[in-house]
Amino acid sequence: MSGLLSTIIPSALVATVTGAAINIWRENRTSKQSTKYDALVAAVALEGYAINCADKISAHKAATWSEGHAGAFMASVPKLPELSVTAGYLRHRKASVANQLMTFPQDVNQAEQAVAFWWDVVGDEEATKGAAVQQSARIGLQSLNLAKVLRDSFSLPKRHLVFGEYDIHDVLNKELPKDE
Repeated sequence: MSGLLSTIIPSALVATVTGAAINIWRENRTSKQSTKYDALVAAVALEGYAINCADKISAHKAATWSEGHAGAFMASVPKLPELSVTAGYLRHRKASVANQLMTFPQDVNQAEQAVAFWWDVVGDEEATKGAAVQQSARIGLQSLNLAKVLRDSFSLPKRHLVFGEYDIHDVLNKELPKDE
C-alpha cells in the first residue's frame, strides 16, 4: 500500500504543478496577444490620423492654387481619434510607449492652441492658415513616428504609407519649416 501511495502522491503533485504552469503560460500568451492587438489598433489609428493630416494639407494646397475654387483651406489641426492605452503595455515593459501614446493627445491640443493663437491674438487669417498647415504637418509626422515605435516595440508588421505617387511622409515633411 505504501508503494502505491508513494507513486500516486508524486504523480498528483506533478499533474497539479504542470496544470497550473500550463494555465499560467496560456493566460500570459493570451494577455500578450491581446496587448499586441491593442498596439496594432493604436498604430493603425495613428497612421490614419497622419493620412488625415496629409489629406487636409493637400486639400489646403489645392484651395491655395485654385484661389478657393477647389479643396478647402485649413484653419485648425485635424481632430485626433480616440486612442486607448491598456495596462498590458506596462505588463510587457512598454511604459515609454504607453507614455508617448498617453501624452500625444496633449501634443495635438498644443498644436491646436498654436494655431488658435494666430487667430485669437493676432487676427491674421493667412498666418492662421499657415500655422494650421505647419502644425498639422508636425503633429502628423509625430503621429507616424509614434505608430512606428508601436510597430517596432510590439514586433508588428511594417506599413508603408505610399499610395501610388502619394507619399504621406513626404506630404507632411514638405510643410515643415526648413529649420526643423
